[in-house]
Parts: sequence; C-alpha cells; structure tokens
Amino acid sequence: MDWKSAYKGMAAFSGAVTASATHEIKNELAVINEQSGLIKELLMLAAQGREVDPSRLESLISRVIVRIGQADVVIKRLNTFAHSGDLDRDLTNVADSVALVVEFYKRLASIKGLTLELGQMPEALGLAHPPMLFQQAVWACLAGAAEAAEKGGAVVITAAAVNGQTEIKFSANYTQTPQGPSQELLEALGCRLTADSGNLILCMAE
Repeated sequence: MDWKSAYKGMAAFSGAVTASATHEIKNELAVINEQSGLIKELLMLAAQGREVDPSRLESLISRVIVRIGQADVVIKRLNTFAHSGDLDRDLTNVADSVALVVEFYKRLASIKGLTLELGQMPEALGLAHPPMLFQQAVWACLAGAAEAAEKGGAVVITAAAVNGQTEIKFSANYTQTPQGPSQELLEALGCRLTADSGNLILCMAE
C-alpha cells in the first residue's frame, strides 16, 4: 500500500469513527441541556415561592447524571481509539480492538436496522499488527456486513485461532455477498478475506 492510499484510508476511517462518537456525545448533551432547562424552571418557581415536588427535581437531576455518565463512556472510548494510533503500538489484542470498533459502529448498524452481537472471542488472542490498522479492517468488514445483511437481523462477530491463523468472523443472513477491506489494506495486514451467504471471514496470520 503506497502512502497516499494508506493516508486516504486511515483518514476516512478515523473521520468516520470520530463522527460516530461525537454524534453520540451531541445526543447526550442535547438531553442534558433539555433536562437542565426543566431543572432551571423548577428552581425559578421555587424562588417565586411556588411549591416544587422534590421527587420530580430528583428525577431530573438523576437523568442528567446518567447522561453525563454515558457521554463520559463515549469520550473514554474515543480516547482509547486515539491511542490506538500511537507509533510504538505494534501489537493488537483482538478482543479489545474488535469490541472497541463494534461499540463505535453500533449506532450506524441500528440506522440500517441491524444489531451487532459479540460472540466467542478469546481474551489472549493477539496479532503482530498496529491496532489502528487492524481496527480499520474490522470497521470495513462491519460496513460490508451491514450493507449486505438482511434488515432486522443481527451480525454476530466472533474470533478464534484456527490452524495457526486468526479468523474474525462476521456471521449473518446475507442477501448479497458482503464486501470487506480494500485489497491494499488486506495486503498491508498480510491477510485474506472470504465470504459466502452466511459468513464474512477476515483471516490473518498470528
């Protein structure tokens, strides 16, 4: 893969992940803003001597706290992703990387009427590849799976060591042959892709 192709692919991937994450954060902030406005109204009524139901105020504050927590989860996830690009990172934990990308892609999958499910995935499974490069390949597989899968169904993602190789499998009822990463990215990772009516498999040397 030449540097221009590599840069274009990585930029598009990073942009898509960031856009998805910031969209989630904006949704949480919108709800926080709405609930904060209601709290402000109740406090104004109290300042005017009106009786305010404490339970309602407590409920609104609790909702704000929950939304702050959810936004914080997304921010921490985005921070983890950002560190995937550290230049000294040349080893990938498969389970952690796949789970991270799946969380980022869930919102996009739901728009397409799909759910994403993580299946069996050994914690000790590792690859001698930069995390972000591998994550880019997983994202491309999810995009291909979501495009080809039967709407209303689920894409189940699993990983296993098979005959000295690592297989990441994206299983679903596909209405067409699912696509995956570009040939340039596959070559950069030293892996191959196979697909049929039920599986999209990313096969990589351990």
